[in-house]
Formats: sequence, structure tokens, C-alpha cells
Amino acid sequence: MRLVKKHIQLLSLAALVLLAGVTACVKRDFDEPPTGGEPVNVTPNTTIAELKALHITSGGFDKITTDMIIGGTVVMDDRSGNYYKTLVIQDASGGIEIKFNDGYLYNQFPVGRKMFIYCKDLFLTDYNDLTQLTGSLVFENGAPSGVGLTEAQVRAKVVKGPIETPPAPTVVGVNQMSDHLVSTLIKLENVQFVFCDAGRTYADAITKNSLNRIIEDCNGQELILRTSGFADFAASGTPTGSGTIVGVLGRFGNDYQLYIRNIDDVSMTGNRCGSSSNPVEGTLTDLSAIRALFTGATTSAPAGLKVKGKVISDRLNNNQNNRNLYLQDGTAGIVVRFKATHCFEMGDEIEVNVSSQEISEFNGLRQINNVPLENARLLSSGNVLTPRKATIAEINTNFDAWESTLVEIEGVTISGAGSPLSGSKTATDGSGSIILFTQSFAGFASVKVPAGPVKLTAIVTDYNDKEIILRTAADIQQ
Repeated sequence: MRLVKKHIQLLSLAALVLLAGVTACVKRDFDEPPTGGEPVNVTPNTTIAELKALHITSGGFDKITTDMIIGGTVVMDDRSGNYYKTLVIQDASGGIEIKFNDGYLYNQFPVGRKMFIYCKDLFLTDYNDLTQLTGSLVFENGAPSGVGLTEAQVRAKVVKGPIETPPAPTVVGVNQMSDHLVSTLIKLENVQFVFCDAGRTYADAITKNSLNRIIEDCNGQELILRTSGFADFAASGTPTGSGTIVGVLGRFGNDYQLYIRNIDDVSMTGNRCGSSSNPVEGTLTDLSAIRALFTGATTSAPAGLKVKGKVISDRLNNNQNNRNLYLQDGTAGIVVRFKATHCFEMGDEIEVNVSSQEISEFNGLRQINNVPLENARLLSSGNVLTPRKATIAEINTNFDAWESTLVEIEGVTISGAGSPLSGSKTATDGSGSIILFTQSFAGFASVKVPAGPVKLTAIVTDYNDKEIILRTAADIQQ
């Protein structure tokens, strides 16, 4: 009798467990997104374009109140660091940025992953006219701001689909950017970085500042390439040739911007527009040899020559014409005057094709004149410049040989203490005197002349007289 009763009790318990399981299955919403497990496919009931159209308040937040499901393929993740806590997905209708509260999204949602989002109760907003899908709102000082999808929301609302081949980028021209391409993968062909951005880092990896670089086609049509200082390729150099670039199109106000996923998205190994060969090919020669070509009358450098040196002048403080730079190698220095405003920085090492270029003087200052910008190439940046330690008497004695080189002078007194540096001052040490000249439009022209002896770092130059010039206010050390 006890045995029968015990069996009845066990059967009753099993029935209760089974009933609970059935009840749980019945209670599960048919449209509730599955969490975990193998990747699955979900049937979207809304396109990305239709979802984005619901965002009607620029800079505001529009709550999604209906059971909308979107699906798309990840075309940008946060693996490289160029995007942060953000994914971009696209379907056949368009693309959209999805903001998250956590990072390392590429572990779950790498490029190529299909993903589906149950959008009800999420929010549409925009950042400077770039539409985004975000998780919720917080209010700070009465103003709303968006919060990315939390981990709980990801579990409840995001479904991982299979990993597939990402969609092929849309091939477009630089002049064909449009809103329907925003947050989608595009490809530009026959483009290059503009001269001043070729051979530069994508962003500032030291300060972590994001930078804009400009891409152009052979007709001069331009597009911004935006790169985060946190991208793992921020310190890489942009290519100097022409070719193709793939990226996700963004928008910031009225400007379209391109974002690459990594440097594999860039392939620019061809000749630059209008160039049939490397413009800096040639036999390397010393700057002293180039200087020696001028014997009193304007002449030309022999064909097939190039020079290499470090830029010792500073273009940013404008104490010189913006087409000029002072270039120095181990033998001498010289002014290179370009046909247009250049963008080489102090400390850059560059090569310049001087084949058949004019060698002349301007008010006594030796120069390589009217050099096309395309004749120059950046080799490296941030090089240390070591000035020659000298007295003013030594500078005056060796002036012709030391012209356009960097010197350091100790114990210098500058005339006009307390007045602005602008104009001609007299620099004197215990050995002699020389003119210290500062352009009125230089960035440090209004800096006051110090009263006591200082250490000067300066460039030896000529304007129908022996002169020295400063590059920045930091060239005066008290």
C-alpha cells in the first residue's frame, strides 16, 4: 500500500514538472527574440529605410512604439577602434548606426554577421544629422541624451544570425554622395589623398585626436576621410599613390565623411593622377652641390637629380612665405620655393625632384624655385633637428656656407626690450651682431622682446643682408 502511494506521489510530481514546462512554452511570446544558442534567421517586418523615416525630429528622440523588426548585415564593427560601441548594419534599403552601452562588439557581431533587432521601445535619434538607433534616454539638467543598448536589451532585443559574406560595396563617384548611401558600404575608384594628406598619419595616435584627411578624384572632387585617434591604424601613413578605397559613408552636418574599417580597405599603389611615373625618381645629390650650381646668374639643375633633407622651418607660425621652406641635409641648406602653398611641417624629412628646376637667388637668398608640389614626397615626420652651436661672429664668417641652416646661439641680447618682436631687431652676443627679423604677420610677432640675455635657435637667412629668423616663440629660451 505504501509502495503504490509512493508511486502515485512520484507520478504527480512528474506531471507537475511537465505541466510547468508546457505552461512556460505557452507563455512565451511568439515574437520574443531568442537569446543565446545557435545563430538563427528572423523575418524582418520593416526595412531599415522605413525605420529611419520615423525619425522626424532633428536632434531629438523618437520612441518606437510598434512591433518593428529590422534585419541587416554588419558592415562596420568596433574591432579596429575606428568606431566605439557602435555597429553599422545594412539591408537592401539602406543602413543605420546602432549604439551600444558596451564595447568589444566584434566578438559577438563581427563584420558579416546577420543580426535582427526588435525595435519596439528603442529610440531613433541623430548626431549632427546622422541617424542612429539607441536604447534609452537619460536626462541631465533637463536635457535628454541617448544611452546605447544595454546588455539586458541586447539579450532581449537582438538576435544573432549567421555570419555571411558582407554585401559588396556600392561603387560610386566622389561627386555622387547622397543620403540614401549614408551608413552603407561604398567603394571609390581612381582616387588619391590630396597632396597635403598623402604620406600623413590617418589620425593622431599620440594625442588620440581624430583627424580629417581629404580624398580626391582626378577631377579634384573631394571627400573627407574621418579617422579616430583610437583606431589601431591611426599611426599608419596614408598612401601616396592612387587607387581604390572602401568604407562606410557617414555624415556630419552638411559634410559627408568616409570611415574605413582597417587599412586593408585602402589600395592606392598606382601613379597619382596625371603622373606617369614616380615624381621623385632620380639620382640623389647633396644640397651643397645644388647650391654650388648658382655662380651669380640664374641657372637650372641638371636633369635626373633629386635632393633629400629635413624641413627646419615652421609653416604654422607664418614667419615666411607659405610657399617656401628651408631644407637642410648633412652638407648645407637651401630654400625650396613651391608653385603653391605647401604643407610640410618642421621635422619632416622629404625628397624633392629638382630635375631641370631653376636655381636662383631672391634678394640674396639661394633657392630652388617654382617647384611643383608633386615633385616632393614625405619620407618621415617628427625628426629631431639638431642646430649647429655657434657664435654670431662664426655665423658672419661662414655666412654663405651656413645660409638656410639651423644655429643655436648662447648669451644673446636683443634690442628693443619690452617691444614686440615684429620687424628688425639687433641680436648681439659677446662676439658680434646680426639682424633678427620677424614678419609682422608671424604668429609670435607681438611677443615682447626679453630684457636679459637669452639662448636663440634660429635659421640663417638673407635679405640683401645677413639675418637670422625664428621659427616659433619657443626659439627664445631665457
